[in-house]
Formats: sequence, structure tokens, C-alpha cells
Amino acid sequence: MIAHVVLYRYPETMSESDRERFRKELAEATRSTGVVERFTAGRHVPLPADDAAIESLYSVAARWEFTDLEQLRAFSVHPAMSGVVDAWVRRLGIGVAFANTADEEEFRT
Repeated sequence: MIAHVVLYRYPETMSESDRERFRKELAEATRSTGVVERFTAGRHVPLPADDAAIESLYSVAARWEFTDLEQLRAFSVHPAMSGVVDAWVRRLGIGVAFANTADEEEFRT
């Protein structure tokens, strides 16, 4: 399994309605690619410890799962995903951080 994880940081000037539209368009674009095995996205849940690392906080974490690297590659160049990046991330200045991982170990406590 290959996972693609992206953290998005909204600009302070971004309205709540635009934030909701971004999340919906991200999910719609994901579905339209036809190559994603699983997709999840969620808003940041504030904790008291956040105050010590404000510059490291992101608004939304999204995770896409793929069966192989070829699926991830197809996803990364799909026009629907490029459209979301161009329309939202580049145009509005949404900050991003991302990582691609393979062969994750699962830890249970």
C-alpha cells in the first residue's frame, strides 16, 4: 500500500464557505480520478499543546491510499487534481506539506 498524505494550511483571510468548498472539491476531484483505493480528510483538532508550535499547525490533513506506485503517479498528474491545486492551492496561497509512504507498519496499543 502506498499512502499520499497532504497537510493544508488555510490563509487567515479564507472564508469558512471557501474552506468547505475546497474540501468538497478535493473529495470530488479524488473520486473523479478513479485510481484512489481510500481517501480520508479531516480538520485539525486543537489541543492545548498547539500554542507551543503555532507555525507547525495545519488546517486539514488528507490521506489517499493506492495499491501501487503507478496509481499514485496517475493520480498526481490527473487533470482533476491539477485543477484543484491550481484553483485553490496556488491561487489562494493555501500552504501544503506532503509525504508519500510505503509499507507502513501498524502499531497497536
